[in-house]
Amino acid sequence: MIGIIGFSVSAIAAAKNEYVSKWGKYKLTLPVKRTDIVKSLFLNQMIWLLVGTFFVEIEICLSWLFHGCPFDRAIDVLTMFALGISISLFLGAVFFPLFFVGGEEKSEVLLIISVLCASGVDFAIVSVVNALLEPGIASIVCGALFLIICSLLAFALAYLLTAKIFKKKEY
Repeated sequence: MIGIIGFSVSAIAAAKNEYVSKWGKYKLTLPVKRTDIVKSLFLNQMIWLLVGTFFVEIEICLSWLFHGCPFDRAIDVLTMFALGISISLFLGAVFFPLFFVGGEEKSEVLLIISVLCASGVDFAIVSVVNALLEPGIASIVCGALFLIICSLLAFALAYLLTAKIFKKKEY
């Protein structure tokens, strides 16, 4: 799970470093729309999320090959992937709007806040799903799907919000 989240954090760190090097101001002079600039940040986040997921898949396959299944049930891998992907998506959904509202100089603090918020939201969703559903394979799969759907929805809404914020931002 750390691999999935770690690659997503590296995408966010790239966005932060982009503004430290003044590339962010230069991008505004290029013949692209501001929404395309925001779209590139969110696509970069998704690409690194997929790369992280791929690396974790390889790691788990190699671990199973050499050591066998370390989990109690094979379905536990699904929950681990769903949680990692969900935290990564919520992380981007919280960070990017805060980044453009709060400013580039506060990006480290905003990253920590984003990680805490993403973990808290996922904890709340998992707690509610566990309280409402009976234990079993069906509830595990439903909970994983619910985590992914909620985080995708938050990520999409954050894109719209960030694009709106960035259109109005003055440099």
